[in-house]
Amino acid sequence: MNYRLMTEQDLAYAVEKNIEYYNTVEDCCWIYEKAYKRIHQVLTMEDSMCMVQLDDNNSITGYLMGYFKEFDDIRGYFLDEIVIFKGFQGKGYGTDFIKILEQEVSKNDASIIELNSVNDEMHKHFYSKLSYYETKNFVMMGKFLES
Repeated sequence: MNYRLMTEQDLAYAVEKNIEYYNTVEDCCWIYEKAYKRIHQVLTMEDSMCMVQLDDNNSITGYLMGYFKEFDDIRGYFLDEIVIFKGFQGKGYGTDFIKILEQEVSKNDASIIELNSVNDEMHKHFYSKLSYYETKNFVMMGKFLES
């Protein structure tokens, strides 16, 4: 596998494959405009680092996106999303991609990777085998607003 930073030229392909994955595997209802905006927002934000994973034929097999965050005593990286495209899962590509991400984040002087994950056994297993753990000092909170 090969890895490189995502560029705006990768967006159309990443968006199409993102929609294919989420709408068929995860039963979501993404449309092109919303998926494009979501990925583009992270790609173009200050201190973002988004990457693509390529097979030996230079075809994109997945992407990840996130950004560096400054704290008073450390620099961190927030992994917003990692997607291995349909047909490429279950082959260790996600595991390899996370390991490459860890190397790149470390090279950029960050000392922690944070992420939010779906709360199910598949995701817990994936991240825990890479030594990620559930934090006890933070909880994700949200509120749906009435229209």
